[in-house]
Amino acid sequence: MGISHETITLPSIHSTKIEAKDVSCFMYFMGINAIVSAYSFLVLLLPKTSLLWRSIVVSDMVAAMLLASINSATLGMFYMEMKGNSHARWSPICDLVSSYCTRVLTAVIAGYVALGMYFFNNIFCLCMSLNPLLLQAPKKEPPPPKK
Repeated sequence: MGISHETITLPSIHSTKIEAKDVSCFMYFMGINAIVSAYSFLVLLLPKTSLLWRSIVVSDMVAAMLLASINSATLGMFYMEMKGNSHARWSPICDLVSSYCTRVLTAVIAGYVALGMYFFNNIFCLCMSLNPLLLQAPKKEPPPPKK
């Protein structure tokens, strides 16, 4: 997303450079993904015996909701750039700047893949933190004494 830019020349005006940083939604997308990536890396450094794991599950859910919200907003903005909005008189720009739109679409797809992986990881961590029996082998009870 950060490298999405392209310069176009329109007949009615001079050349214009279109960049992802011109759209605040795309900047939010890059920022939230960077924050969640840094947070996830820091969680990897947490020891297994730490007492913070139950609170980490809650923080992971918050991070997943941030990812879901920004992916949805970014997809909506990309759709607006691709199809336009006739009611607001916004013309589509993807037919003018195809490489820009290809890069943005690639970032959106990667964001949704990351979101899916993050949700899978959250469900796994939730199961592991709430059910420690899955981490330990079940203890066998000694058989009752024979009479």
